[in-house]
Amino acid sequence: MSKIYRCIDCGKEYTFDYSEINPGIDPSDDNNYTKMISDYKNKLNFPEETNICLQCLKYIKTEKNNSNTNNPEQTITQISQKYINELKEKYSKEENDLKKYDEAEEKRQIEELNKIKSQVEKDEIELDTLLKELEKMENDESNFCDEFRNLEIKIYFEEMSKANYSELMNNYKNKINKINTNNIFSELFQISFSEKFGTINGCKFCDPYISNNYDSINGGWGYIILLTKLLSIKFMFESTKYDLKPEGNFSKIEKKEGNVEYEIGISDMNRTMEKFNKAMEVYLEYLNEFMEFLIKEGKVEKKEDEICPKINGNKINNKSIHIEEGKDRVIDNWYQCMKYLLNILKFLICQTLKDENNSIKSY
Repeated sequence: MSKIYRCIDCGKEYTFDYSEINPGIDPSDDNNYTKMISDYKNKLNFPEETNICLQCLKYIKTEKNNSNTNNPEQTITQISQKYINELKEKYSKEENDLKKYDEAEEKRQIEELNKIKSQVEKDEIELDTLLKELEKMENDESNFCDEFRNLEIKIYFEEMSKANYSELMNNYKNKINKINTNNIFSELFQISFSEKFGTINGCKFCDPYISNNYDSINGGWGYIILLTKLLSIKFMFESTKYDLKPEGNFSKIEKKEGNVEYEIGISDMNRTMEKFNKAMEVYLEYLNEFMEFLIKEGKVEKKEDEICPKINGNKINNKSIHIEEGKDRVIDNWYQCMKYLLNILKFLICQTLKDENNSIKSY
């Protein structure tokens, strides 16, 4: 086993493996190998007893050839010092580079961490906002259900007090019990059209000058007021001027300022025609305000609104809702105007279906 030495120059441990100096010498031949090392050190004027590794020995040889001094010890000292200085410079540069890299990496990681913290804070704010909106929606839904139930109870007892509505209210209760996933508005309010008249839940808007038709016309308006009231609750609309009061054949529209009531029904055409016309006109004003609210809130798109009949004052699609005595053409206009009105209500029922579908898709 070769003896291990420590180099006086670089401090590393080594064995005398200088075979590459003279490849012809066999390192296993101790005599030849030791002589080769001795001869090589003599050429360098290097004390033989000095322990030095092959790498440092080569370095010293190179420096000696470039040096004018003949003092081996001085040469070793100078070369060692130079070699040490070079190593120090190399390690100092590497240390500085490493330090700069560490500082830059630390700065980058801090910036990245700050970005992550900022995003987390933003996400937390958005999540909190969504949770508050969800809570508000749940509260609104609960309030709507409570209000609807209270309204249902109120209508039920008021209608039950009128003998001519007992059968209708029983049918109404049966329909309520059968409702599952179907839309409540399309279930409760059946709107249809004949060649001349519009009909809602079997109540036909026919000739208002025939007294036998009063119950049908008044009942139809009672359903219109009830349907409109429920749609307003569904879309959380509240008129700035009026409030609807569904009371069957005796439904009313209340003006908030002054508590003025408009009864929307006929009892005697000669005496109530002017009041009836005014009540229908006020209802159109309420409905027009409702439609504008839905468009503004994005519940009805403008391209969809374009296919819906248009309200302008006391007219729908230029057909007056007023009834004037002795003018058959004007009565025909009223028939057509009521059909337009029922079309608007069917359009709004379709919007509730769309709104419910959008709500389901959002979950």
